[in-house]
Amino acid sequence: MTRCKDKIAIVTGAASGIGRAIALELAREGAWVSVWDVNESALAEVKSAIEALGVPAMTQVVDVSSRSQVRKAAHEVVKAWNRVDILVNNAGICRMGAIEEIQEDEWDLVMAVNLKGTFLCSQAVMGGMKKQGSGKIINLGSLSGKVGGIVAGAHYSASKAAIMCFTKSLARELAPYGVNVNGMAPGVIETDMTRTLAAGDYSSYVAGIPMGRVGAVKEAARVAVFLASEDASYLAGEIIDVNGGQFMD
Repeated sequence: MTRCKDKIAIVTGAASGIGRAIALELAREGAWVSVWDVNESALAEVKSAIEALGVPAMTQVVDVSSRSQVRKAAHEVVKAWNRVDILVNNAGICRMGAIEEIQEDEWDLVMAVNLKGTFLCSQAVMGGMKKQGSGKIINLGSLSGKVGGIVAGAHYSASKAAIMCFTKSLARELAPYGVNVNGMAPGVIETDMTRTLAAGDYSSYVAGIPMGRVGAVKEAARVAVFLASEDASYLAGEIIDVNGGQFMD
């Protein structure tokens, strides 16, 4: 399948987990993919995996909470490949803890990476997308942002709720220019992050999932690819739940 053939994509937080899976699925659909993360060594492996699928890839070590780093990396993509067609704002960090115990610096860090990072990356590419009259931006929210947390703290949940609201604001602003902005809200997906939070035991979470299992990263990635393709050309501001029926709205 080549739903994203020769499209230029940026995926943040692409060194592992859902981000890595999204980058690979986009590549399988023909996209050229720039993978961003702070984990330089892991990025090299992702780049090799993408290139093995027969499409170009590039890596950039980027702290998405830094405006200068984001702007520089986005400029490098455009310089090398002329444009950006797809942005997947996946980069994020998760922290646990009762609200009373959350330190101010930890709150600020989670907000800076998750929410500010989504804003900065979107801002860096939206001008080009407006000029070309097309583009897809996909933002990663979370089930935690809808229900106040399941395996995460309030700061993570609040950041994800804000991302989902920001998605709607951005969608409203960019839709007149032919740019589709949508999001997805994964539930419990099996990644290194969730394995750490759950100590590898998902039994308590599975009990509340009608499908009787946690999700696989590829299942989340396929939803992102759908939103990045022309199959989603009439969607704007939509947040797709990917949670096995754990939460329905």
